[in-house]
Amino acid sequence: MRANRNTLKLACYLLICIILLGASAAQAAPPERVEITFEISFGQMKLGVGEERLKHDGKQYQVYSDTVPKGIAALFIDTIRRESKGSITEDGLRPVSFIERGRKKGIRAAEFDWTNNRLQLTHGESNQIVDLPKGSIDMVSLPYAFAFAGKIPDNFSIHVTDGRRIKEYQYRIIGRERIKSALGEIETIHVQRRFDPSSKRSFEFWVAVEQHYLPVRMRYTDKKGRLFESVVTSIRYP
Repeated sequence: MRANRNTLKLACYLLICIILLGASAAQAAPPERVEITFEISFGQMKLGVGEERLKHDGKQYQVYSDTVPKGIAALFIDTIRRESKGSITEDGLRPVSFIERGRKKGIRAAEFDWTNNRLQLTHGESNQIVDLPKGSIDMVSLPYAFAFAGKIPDNFSIHVTDGRRIKEYQYRIIGRERIKSALGEIETIHVQRRFDPSSKRSFEFWVAVEQHYLPVRMRYTDKKGRLFESVVTSIRYP
């Protein structure tokens, strides 16, 4: 009788473990549809909004990113639509196409040929084919890669393309931080791209621990030292 009880306890324990593991696996990836809105600012000046949509079915994904200037900012900031499409693999996101459309800058695009490890870049009238390193990604997919990654390393390097070129960048995890937003305080992981110390350029973003590691804050400093920031105002799972 005692042996039967022990066997039953062990079976129950194993069943609980399986359920918990299944729940963890289900939480590893975000819902199939996500809509995120950001407020874009330059110092105290509100420049406009960023609207992003993620769609996936566990095998394929699409990310749409719109930058929409408001008010006087529309005079000097372009309205931009970026799109990335690709597949979801055991190693994370693998883009197959990226395109950026802007009224002023025109079109930038990247086509990923993973079979032959070649990348076709299009920027205006310029068109070139370059080598495609393993694990490369585009600038729109990058902040969403952590939502599909099994683990976030403390330091990593990755090749990123914006349609004009592809370049290897070094990233590091600064640590966990609580940030303020229109949604209240959010527990995040702060990711920073490393630049030459002599350069004023910088790029960093924050992914939400309790929101499927989705991006909730992004900050970019250009070569002139001007800092632009996007902070989440809403996250919806329609």
